[in-house]
Amino acid sequence: MVEAKRDLDHKDITKLFGPRSQIYGDCIQFLKKKAVSRNDAYDQKFAEWKVVFRDIYGTLEEELFLNHTYFALILKAIVVTKLSVMANLDLDDAYLDYRDSNLAVFHFFEFETFYWVDLSKKLFRTIYNYLEKVQYSREDLFHDMYQHIFMPLTRHKIGEFYTPFNLVKKMVGDFYEFGAKSLDPSCGSGSFLIEMVRQILSSEKPDTLKFDALNNIYGFDINPLAILTAKINIFLLYLGYFDYGVDPIPEINVFLMDSLFPELSENTMRFNLKQLYSSFDLVIGNPPWLTYKDLHTKAYQKKIRDLSEELQIKPTSQYTTHIELAAVFFYSIPYKFLKKGGKIFFVITKSILNGDHCFKFRAFHPFDGLEIWDFPNYYFFNIDHICLKAEYIGFESTKSAQEKYPINTKIFNDELDLQSETVYSSIKIGEKGAKLILPQKDIKVLEKVSMSDYRKKFYQGATLVPRTLVFFEIKDKNADTYTISSDQDVRSRSKRKWRFEFTDKQIEKRFRFKTFLNKDLIPFYLKRKRYVFLPINGEYEFSEPFLGQYPLAAAFYKEMNAIYQDRKKKTSKIETLFDNLNYWNKLTKQKGLSDYLAVYNASGSNLKAAVLHNYKRKIILGSENYYYSTDSKEEAYYLSGILNSPILTRNIKLIKSSRHIHKRPFSFPIPLFNEGDEMHAKLARKAIKCETVVQDLYLNNPHINSDKVRIIINHKLKKIDSLVKQIVFS
Repeated sequence: MVEAKRDLDHKDITKLFGPRSQIYGDCIQFLKKKAVSRNDAYDQKFAEWKVVFRDIYGTLEEELFLNHTYFALILKAIVVTKLSVMANLDLDDAYLDYRDSNLAVFHFFEFETFYWVDLSKKLFRTIYNYLEKVQYSREDLFHDMYQHIFMPLTRHKIGEFYTPFNLVKKMVGDFYEFGAKSLDPSCGSGSFLIEMVRQILSSEKPDTLKFDALNNIYGFDINPLAILTAKINIFLLYLGYFDYGVDPIPEINVFLMDSLFPELSENTMRFNLKQLYSSFDLVIGNPPWLTYKDLHTKAYQKKIRDLSEELQIKPTSQYTTHIELAAVFFYSIPYKFLKKGGKIFFVITKSILNGDHCFKFRAFHPFDGLEIWDFPNYYFFNIDHICLKAEYIGFESTKSAQEKYPINTKIFNDELDLQSETVYSSIKIGEKGAKLILPQKDIKVLEKVSMSDYRKKFYQGATLVPRTLVFFEIKDKNADTYTISSDQDVRSRSKRKWRFEFTDKQIEKRFRFKTFLNKDLIPFYLKRKRYVFLPINGEYEFSEPFLGQYPLAAAFYKEMNAIYQDRKKKTSKIETLFDNLNYWNKLTKQKGLSDYLAVYNASGSNLKAAVLHNYKRKIILGSENYYYSTDSKEEAYYLSGILNSPILTRNIKLIKSSRHIHKRPFSFPIPLFNEGDEMHAKLARKAIKCETVVQDLYLNNPHINSDKVRIIINHKLKKIDSLVKQIVFS
């Protein structure tokens, strides 16, 4: 049993009920046995659950439903145990309450989806015995448990990146004013709401004012399980402060709703939702980090596209698929819910400062009083991020975009200590948008740069996905055929939906090509090549008559194409596996590449490049990399030297959004190779020497990574940097 020496916190909850706990294992086994019986209640609730969650998660599996059920039943058991102990009920009566109660009096309607089963009395007794003597910490108790159970299955589907407690506390402490009507429009398990509630309860204000202030805290979310979690988090806070049954309990204003389209919920709320429009003083939170292409339905994609256009932040057509939901939230929520003069404060991806798709966003039409919190070293998430604060002044404001710059900025370390205060501004500000938002000292550097002619000469590789259908290992060789099986490394890294495996298939040799992944590339050297099946003729095109001449390859492609068509997204208009492999003709255009290929990574924190020798013309470049084809060995190594230089990476970090690099190296004036220029030739020679050194490093340690390589060859990189500084950045 848990001793009552201190209040139970989120770590204790995870230890007791998380996926490594005994209770979790026992309950999941219990639920699986109940599910096998396929009773009517199970089938009905499973069907209801799929209707509710299919637009949130896309692909749905029974495993997730059982985990959702477990989580909901644990929350219910915690609430019932707490109320039973307060009412001095014994275990038997507490279990009866657990069986009979649907907690409807607290408007916990989100439980209803999981009412196909009750935990057995034995399981309830275990939970009751753990919790009957404990008090709960004033925090988001279920944040950690929620992540451990669901994040591996769902985070990247719904853009959930949970905000660390210390950042929540810092933001709320800076932003929230006692009594302010406040909204978290994508509240998740309620971290921001709970911190505001905690501050109210900890204040020295009279209880009557506290009560009113608590009634002014609101949260919305589209996920019923998140709503349920937030409500119970807050309810447990109230039980720890108010005398339940004697004192009135404040409203828990947490509602199931898509806050981008609240009008869809106007007829389903138990109050007049329209009264909330344009009524809030503050909006705070961490909206979903999803892009347009991540959305699961065409209908919702269209709604987001239309809404971004209405908000005047829709990017040009080439960037439409990169529309960020968080950017739409930042404009839409104030428009619908904030008073004029109200304020917004979001955790948001840093790409809103430097992504091409956010050009119009940076005009900040309806905002003033902007402030940025910047975290230079990915302190809280593995995606570059900031906090952005603003005052909402309305879309009809006549204040120009130029007047909103420069933007006051605070720089924090990983302990959230303020390191410095500075200003960020933009290279080019117009009424329709702004080019980039950067520290002013960096803008002075970038004002001197110009595009390189190499920008039009480098191409992104072919899509080559789903990899599990075309990447393979050779098991046996004959004169004209290979026996192949799935590339197990590729399969182990694939998404669950594409975790397909084939064994002992046969193809004709001419359909075997070589490629590589981003992880195979290190500075100056390619560690390994992989085999990929491509159903192409000599022109790198798909031809059924041609493929029909090779029965083994034709049969293999037919099987893989059927799997692709069965599992592809319903929103995808790409009907065949080959069309997916050849998206935008990036495979076909690789016909006739020259003897030397300069290649570099399309994304990552640092550039890494190498030269590939392509004499046999069987290398296919994938979309994780960009390439340039040349007959000049010296030119290829000249480019490898520039692309591997630390000075180029440092400057790219000023302008790249998130982890994407793409063609940003050529936003700097890299001159075309001139064989008569001694500095160009010298740089090529140094790159060749680096390749030899890195090859030896790899042969002695096949697991060596890029960071280790850079440390070992640091002295050589300094010499390369000196040359690149003169050639490119003089």
